[in-house]
Amino acid sequence: MLSRPLFFIWLVLISSVAFAGDDEAPLRTELNEQVLMLPIKIGSQMIELETTLYKPNGPGPFPLLVINHGKDLGETSLQSRSRFPALAKEFLKRGYIVALPMRRGFSKSGGSYTMDNPCGITQYLRDSADDVTKVIELLRARTDVDGQRILVIGQSLGGFVSLAQAERSDAGVKAIISIAGGIYWPEEFNNICDLQAVRDETYTNLGLNAKVDSLWFHGENDPYNPAGIFSKLHERYQAAGGRAVFIRYDTPQYATHGLLETRQSFDSIWWPKAEPFLKAHNLPTKVINQQYVDPPAPKASGYADNLRDVTLLPTEDEGCRDLYRKFLDDYAAPRAFAVSVKTNGQGGGCGWAANSYDPSFYALKRCEKAAKQPCQLYLIDNVIVWPKPDAASSSTNNTER
Repeated sequence: MLSRPLFFIWLVLISSVAFAGDDEAPLRTELNEQVLMLPIKIGSQMIELETTLYKPNGPGPFPLLVINHGKDLGETSLQSRSRFPALAKEFLKRGYIVALPMRRGFSKSGGSYTMDNPCGITQYLRDSADDVTKVIELLRARTDVDGQRILVIGQSLGGFVSLAQAERSDAGVKAIISIAGGIYWPEEFNNICDLQAVRDETYTNLGLNAKVDSLWFHGENDPYNPAGIFSKLHERYQAAGGRAVFIRYDTPQYATHGLLETRQSFDSIWWPKAEPFLKAHNLPTKVINQQYVDPPAPKASGYADNLRDVTLLPTEDEGCRDLYRKFLDDYAAPRAFAVSVKTNGQGGGCGWAANSYDPSFYALKRCEKAAKQPCQLYLIDNVIVWPKPDAASSSTNNTER
């Protein structure tokens, strides 16, 4: 039998998104991003929860979106602060203030991540929902928060926690959305707990006490929480008394668990279903802040026609050329590749990002970190945007966003 610590490592997962990590990037000032340490009480102990906040311009009050994060492999205290700029930007457009609390034991939050009884996970989910409830209570006290219009969205383990949130009569929480919500462990770990039995019991427990309507999204070929299995759990949840709408979707396997990470997924998969759900629960959906609307798709600069011709890449660094080849082979749009031209023996680095909401931003930041000087974008999606030589003098730095 495998040891319990290793079992915990595999218990819950979130998607991995292929880009130079969010934690490496500075605060998104254009989204008014800030990090708060919010004090909550657990029993007799006071701890602080690290909470990311995105805020529209103006005094508000704004409707509130709370996003519940998933779990990476490994120690929770080493997990990076979850930021989800994709989702935040879409809801800033619609006038929401957005909060992402790291629950107890995650990242820089106090307390410990405990799963003392993984065979009965319901209590862990309820304890985690306690953390979220206490954050909501603190935020509702702010003058810039409309405490009567609150939406909770969770991804992976965060989606599961959000269903425990649906058990509560938290003032102002109108609706719950779960994206690939659930738990997973490899089949060989079923000698500790039977995964399907744990799922069955937990979804029944949560359905019995559900008070808030929820909307669930599950990918057909999700490697962790596939739609075929969770459609039956949805039936179990509803039979117990929960009110939930179930949505199945199909995307490439690498993207099924990361539905919140890309604009393409937002536009084509989940927003068309989420928008009428939110409207039905008197939550705003109309775009009112145009400053968060993305610019038009990039146009080819004319520098090169063949994006696979690495000899045209404006660097003599063979490492960057090899990286560019692999980048083209391994990742589809949305994606971006940035380059720094070596000058006076300095620079010459590169960076890329893919399967993220804002790959251009992260590719530039990754490149600048490697090159230690300004970079500019070479490729966005499938379009070469590097300036032609006669235009280079007018645009030498694309780092401003």
